[in-house]
Amino acid sequence: MEYGYFFQHNRRFFKILQILILLVLTDLDHTHLVWADQAPIIINSGQVEIAVPNPTASIVVIEQTEIVDSGAKNLGELLQGQAGLNIRSESGDTAKAVVDMRGFGATAGSNTLILVDGRRLNNSSDLAPPDLSEIDMATVERVEIIQGSAGTLFGNQAVGGVINIITKIPDQSGVKARIGGGSFGNYEANAQITGQLAARTNYQLQVSRQSGSQERDRTLAKRDNVGLRLDHQYHGGNVFFRLQHKQDDSQLPGSLFQSELAANRLQSVAAYQGDFSDIETSIAQIGLQHNVNTNWKLAGEVNYRENNGHFQMSGRGWTSRFAQKRKILGFNPRITGPIDIFLTDAQLIVGADYETTDYEFASNRGLQNEVQDTYSVYAHLNTALTTDLRLNVGLRRAEIRNSIENGGTHYDLDDGITVASLGLEYDPMLNWRLFARWDQNYRFATVDEHTNVLFTQPVGLKNQTGDSYEFGAIYHTGDIKLQALMYALRLHNEISFDSSTWFNINLPDTERYGGIIEANWALNRLWSLGGDYTYTSSRITAGPFEGNDIPLVPKHSGRLFVDYADISGWGIRVTGHWLGARALGGDFANNFNTLPSYEIVDIAMRYQFGPWSISGKINNVLDHKYNATGAIGFDPTIFANAPAYFPASGRSFWLTLDYTP
Repeated sequence: MEYGYFFQHNRRFFKILQILILLVLTDLDHTHLVWADQAPIIINSGQVEIAVPNPTASIVVIEQTEIVDSGAKNLGELLQGQAGLNIRSESGDTAKAVVDMRGFGATAGSNTLILVDGRRLNNSSDLAPPDLSEIDMATVERVEIIQGSAGTLFGNQAVGGVINIITKIPDQSGVKARIGGGSFGNYEANAQITGQLAARTNYQLQVSRQSGSQERDRTLAKRDNVGLRLDHQYHGGNVFFRLQHKQDDSQLPGSLFQSELAANRLQSVAAYQGDFSDIETSIAQIGLQHNVNTNWKLAGEVNYRENNGHFQMSGRGWTSRFAQKRKILGFNPRITGPIDIFLTDAQLIVGADYETTDYEFASNRGLQNEVQDTYSVYAHLNTALTTDLRLNVGLRRAEIRNSIENGGTHYDLDDGITVASLGLEYDPMLNWRLFARWDQNYRFATVDEHTNVLFTQPVGLKNQTGDSYEFGAIYHTGDIKLQALMYALRLHNEISFDSSTWFNINLPDTERYGGIIEANWALNRLWSLGGDYTYTSSRITAGPFEGNDIPLVPKHSGRLFVDYADISGWGIRVTGHWLGARALGGDFANNFNTLPSYEIVDIAMRYQFGPWSISGKINNVLDHKYNATGAIGFDPTIFANAPAYFPASGRSFWLTLDYTP
């Protein structure tokens, strides 16, 4: 990792960091206003936490207990069971899955924003999706899911929704350990050493190794991860520092045409025998929360991430080897506090986001380089209009600067956009909450959308913009929670890829509308049950594909589950998942048969005894044979496009032993 880059790439923003440090040292507490308590929503970043006034949105928090009870061995597997989320993986490895919210299909990785302790996991420079394997489940404290557009509060790529992962704060518990193993040669070893380094300073050193395959041939993945975190409490605030390094080496099995699928659904054909993905990731992060005075809080993070990747990817008749390198520096300060200017119980957030990326792409088919800078400032106000009615409004101005070298030709592509939001929350009676929200969103085109290193296409796409409208109702008592949500999302110049021309394009107007219904019922102190249903209509509303479905988006999906837990330490969860039919990837004309629907059942079990716990999970208990995803590909045997499929694993199990003093 070239840490020198972290300190010299953009010095003007380190001047701002110096101001933050100065605030820590001066600890301004000379005013006498009172910090108002708020609900625990949302911008959280581990030790750095600022409560955002209720954003009149549907928000689900997956707490530590549910994470443990789920038996999920990675983040993708945990999210797979959540309403409104479609998890897709070509290799079947959920640690490398793509998360789709609001029905974006192939571009889901660029339209769902994922944060880890305030750091963006997304890549704004290129189309590579967020790498969920960076997240070690042993370090996750909770996960917050914001359904729907959040463009004014979170900016670029927060189109379908936001997933915010909060990691654990180091304590003084000593050594924690986890070992696990399961089907297809999978195993995991994880160790954490936590303790006190000095007065009010705790540390956490974490090391893990994961290895194993899916049921298909050539799906072996090996991951090594090491991380160090320091947390320091001081008078007036706290600060944390993190370093992480990960090596991820994976085989890529490729797709199968129908005849190959029928002959052997577990094979990887000769065309893909050498395909691989090797990625080395280094991360550095500094986070701060400071009580500027007794009612205003300042928070922010400085984030640096460097990815070095080497790949081989093949088609039928061609092979491409390439390397990608990206260096990302981000700075995200924000300040929150109450204001009292003709308003009641008003909370204001004012912040700025800056990110600069140095991206390099090199292959036997061409070269591509980019320096990208994104800047934005925003404000969000939440206030009570009456005792039962709250209003929130937001505004963000964002700008982007792209300096691109594509095949020896230079391009400067700059743009800017302003978005706004308006929301109302109404509590008509005890246990009820109603909300309505309008939010504008945007997504800046990436370098590999503006250009095409393999084919000649017109350079420069319009940036994607949209309007989201949401209406929801929540009923919550001690034993029952019911939630219903309806939405409409209208996009202009949606950015996509046309497989018939191999060009990146702006689609004519597109529209998504749908709804989510969730129910949870604690029957007694031992048993609870719940379920959810999601309907998503994702369609093109103008142009040559008018009326057609967006590929890879299921109209229907749902889940049913039952939980049992007793005081002796036993816990069992049985979950049934259902995913409806979808158009194949790239099939905007909807000419081919859809991917069939499928249903699977999972069982997770856990037993706690003292500092030890043992947990097990059986995925796809009924050993259902289905295809996780698929796309249109060129079949040289018939000299035409044909459906190509990525088979999912059948029945598998996973067993874990944890020691937590």
